[in-house]
Amino acid sequence: MGVLLLSQAAPAAAGGEVSDMCRGLLDQPFVALFDVSDGRCSRQELRSLQAAIRKDRDEALDASKRIQESFRRRLEAARDELRRLNASSSTDAEPIAARRAALHREISELEASMRSQDELDRVIPAAFEIKSAKLYLIERWPGRRAEIIRRIEAGAARRRTHGDVDDVGYRKLVKDPQEDSGMALDLVRQMTLDGTMPAELQNAAVQQYVRRLAGRIAENSDLRRPLRTTVLDSPEAHAIGLPGGLLFVTSGMILATETESELAGVISREIARIAAQHALRSARRPLLSKILGPAVSVAAGIFSAGVGNMGAYYGINYGAQGLSAIADHAFVRSRKQYQKEADQLGIQYAWKAGFDPKGFIAFLDSGTRQKPPRIPAAVLQSNPPLRSRLLDAFSEIRYLPARSNYGFNPADFQKAKSALTTR
Repeated sequence: MGVLLLSQAAPAAAGGEVSDMCRGLLDQPFVALFDVSDGRCSRQELRSLQAAIRKDRDEALDASKRIQESFRRRLEAARDELRRLNASSSTDAEPIAARRAALHREISELEASMRSQDELDRVIPAAFEIKSAKLYLIERWPGRRAEIIRRIEAGAARRRTHGDVDDVGYRKLVKDPQEDSGMALDLVRQMTLDGTMPAELQNAAVQQYVRRLAGRIAENSDLRRPLRTTVLDSPEAHAIGLPGGLLFVTSGMILATETESELAGVISREIARIAAQHALRSARRPLLSKILGPAVSVAAGIFSAGVGNMGAYYGINYGAQGLSAIADHAFVRSRKQYQKEADQLGIQYAWKAGFDPKGFIAFLDSGTRQKPPRIPAAVLQSNPPLRSRLLDAFSEIRYLPARSNYGFNPADFQKAKSALTTR
């Protein structure tokens, strides 16, 4: 049962020669492209690589569809044979019983292969989006960096939106701040009662470490209310910031990050969403009342799979994934300005707290190194697209004064990861 595998190598050039140096840049992590110099690739080389990326993507998707169709035909043939067996007699003789058991195994294997192929169909565009984003940075970043340097030298760095980074904690992000009604906390309580909320991680040392880490970032942010941080025991890699100062980090997220700065980058972005009141500023009140209100509809099971269920309609699953879906769908709904603002503020908060501001970008790199690559869908399917968000993130990092060293307590980070790995 063949399953299509994705190559992470740079694509072969289509319609023009591409130097090994230029092609090799696509194999570099995002973070490494921050220091890429201008002129590494000619305009013709960039066009050839972009065409090759599209061609490879289309061929991979076509091959995946052919494999899926082959699985479907074999599955239908196996079920047809079962129907013929059932029509032939009321009971099975020994050879027929053995054949029936073999068909059951074949159907089970084919269904599993089709599920794997469905997942791969979602991964293929992501893999090529990563390559396209790198190509975009190779083309656009050197010019943007030169422009930023000129603005810094001209004394205009602070004129950018949220350029008053030295006033973090004392500035007013929201023109008309809104009061939190407590609906997010009500939702969490209801999910806990319903058993749809992942349990708190039963490891005091890990809980304390993440709370200290998040607390340090919050102290160096624009957040104006206490932060309540909880580590959930879930293998899914999620960090979710909700109104009311609620921050949830899964054990899977801790394991998915490779350095403390990566974890800090992820947490900083969620704290930025809370501080900037993205949920409250963008929420549609009738929808929030249906999804988050402490009403009977929630108690009845918003996370069930019933037809017409609001949670199912918005793609909400359960547990940590359900919380993340609420944050992404019911609240923000991929509003372009909020995605960009969360990226920028998250970078500023991580930097001010003493962490490498490239932490979140490094986290994306960690995901691309996995096979198949794993980057949160909300990042790849966002508006603006990944390539634009990375270019803006590079820009904000370049505006910030560089520091000689970063880090809070990397030894404690490794202890936390070890505790989760060995349990």
